[in-house]
Amino acid sequence: MTTKIFVADKVAEFVQKSLNKLGEVNYRPTTKADELPELIKDYNILVVRSTRVTEDTIKSATDLKMIIRAGAGTDNINIPKATEHGVFVCNCPGTNSSAVAELVIGHMICADRLIHQTTEKLKKGTWCKTKFQGSMGLRGRNLGIVSLGYIGKLVAKAAQGLGMIVYAYDPRKTQEIMDPWKITKMETLTELVEISDVVTVHTVLTEKTKHMFNEEIFKRFKDGAIFINAARGGIVDHTCLPKIVKEKGLKISLDVYEDEPTATSEDFPQTELAKSITTLTPHIGASTKQASEAVGEMTVEIVQTYLNEKLPPMVNIKNRELLK
Repeated sequence: MTTKIFVADKVAEFVQKSLNKLGEVNYRPTTKADELPELIKDYNILVVRSTRVTEDTIKSATDLKMIIRAGAGTDNINIPKATEHGVFVCNCPGTNSSAVAELVIGHMICADRLIHQTTEKLKKGTWCKTKFQGSMGLRGRNLGIVSLGYIGKLVAKAAQGLGMIVYAYDPRKTQEIMDPWKITKMETLTELVEISDVVTVHTVLTEKTKHMFNEEIFKRFKDGAIFINAARGGIVDHTCLPKIVKEKGLKISLDVYEDEPTATSEDFPQTELAKSITTLTPHIGASTKQASEAVGEMTVEIVQTYLNEKLPPMVNIKNRELLK
């Protein structure tokens, strides 16, 4: 029987060609979440990037065997409902780590030197050298990393190359694990932000991490510190940002947002929030050709392994209870 594969988001052209060799592919990169329940009914494998996979979609897909998130996180997929229906959920960990780390370093330098703001002034014909002479400078400064996974380690290495001193808060990691990376472990998030000149967060979004960066924790930051979030929008309570920026002079850099628009949208409704933020990008951390190719290769590998072994690669399975 031919395997039927539904691709709901944009993937590299070589991925489409490779998947076509493995089964019957329906490539619909502009599919919306509320359209999926009707479209997915007869398919065995679903590939998504940012499209949400809801309970209704999983209930409707009676022949569905596997959902692949062509990226790192899986918070756009209802994993409990997939597990209930015996559907494997897989992702592509580590494939976009370099791309996200590069963007984080870019945000850090841009926030410190206010590159975007000076560019806009010059484009409007204003020579603003004296106004923008007060940057902190990064060499010898303390960088605090929340969660020391693939991305966190790459950010640490790049920052050390700039001469920064790196600290990390990650309850899952011991000091012995951090030693080879020349990183000092902090026992609490409060201790980390109090010592850091720059804080970058790379944890997953869970009930525990939702709004872990709120007004209370931001008040513990150093005045004028830089904060970067290129992980998930819900980790930060955005409602407190305008106030805390005004009170402490923080420089906030964001690539992700709560209730952010879809990938195909051209409207950004959070314009009031944007006015208080130093640098913003529209969730493009993983959007490089290198990352796209790496994600694509792993997506094809997952499908190939599943067809050969009736199980996806162990490292990619997010709901391992299905294996019990």
